[in-house]
Amino acid sequence: MEPQTERRCHILIGIALVLLTIGIGYDFVVGTKLADFLVIIAGLFTGWVAFLYCLGNASFWG
Repeated sequence: MEPQTERRCHILIGIALVLLTIGIGYDFVVGTKLADFLVIIAGLFTGWVAFLYCLGNASFWG
């Protein structure tokens, strides 16, 4: 994997983990709100985009 692609992959995965941590943590502490739900959905969406991006640019594809 190219260094720039690898950096993008790590940034996308990091953003997804931060969004999920904030959304789920706030949900447990305060309770369910629409904004928490939207942050969790954004984290899941970003995580899937990161997963597919990293998988598509993996070096084992040739």
